[in-house]
Amino acid sequence: MPKPSDARKSTVIAIIVMGIFYLLILFLGLGAIYFFNQGITGVLNPADANLSAPLLAQYIGGDVFYAVISSIAFATILGTVSGLIMASAGAIAHDIYAEVLKKKTDERKALRISKLTAVGVGIIAILLGIMSKGQNVAFLVGLAFAIAASANLPALLCTLFWKRTSEMGLVLGIASGLISSIVLIVISPTMMGSGAFFSLNNPGIISIPLGFAVTIGVSLMSKSEAEEVIAEKAAT
Repeated sequence: MPKPSDARKSTVIAIIVMGIFYLLILFLGLGAIYFFNQGITGVLNPADANLSAPLLAQYIGGDVFYAVISSIAFATILGTVSGLIMASAGAIAHDIYAEVLKKKTDERKALRISKLTAVGVGIIAILLGIMSKGQNVAFLVGLAFAIAASANLPALLCTLFWKRTSEMGLVLGIASGLISSIVLIVISPTMMGSGAFFSLNNPGIISIPLGFAVTIGVSLMSKSEAEEVIAEKAAT
């Protein structure tokens, strides 16, 4: 982006578009409830709620439309999973291993680490998928979004719209949002059932504000990058 203002506008537009897209899931669910509970095509089994879109497509456009929607869903899953695996491998191999753990490393070794990381992330994803068999995909996506938002949203918005944000505030804000969201999921009814310590299924309402609070609080107590540069210039 040539200007910071352009980056801010792009971020706002992207958030609005994605928000509208995911709000459409509500209408898709309402449509499925109407059609399948009215006896038009039968009663929708709650265990098969993940098939709402393909079954609605079959009712509206027959087997051809059903096949098209199923193919699009399959291609989307492959594209999304492969992109996430590549992003995870790149982040771990480059950002963590090459930049933090090993300051100096050759490209061949970094590439080897990236490949091994991709295999490891893929195996973990497969195991999590097997463990989540029968779960509602929309609910699992909500948990994934809650974790991602808890870690990234405070840092993203503060970086774009608040000049006082400091590096330490970003690091601790990301860490607190990520850790708190995972911990709250582990002690929620999703994992522990009726004996859960945390009563909500989704941690976002707690972990996202916590990430903002830590990012803003630490930034106010520490110097921002701009202030550090000014202090260094004044000292010289």
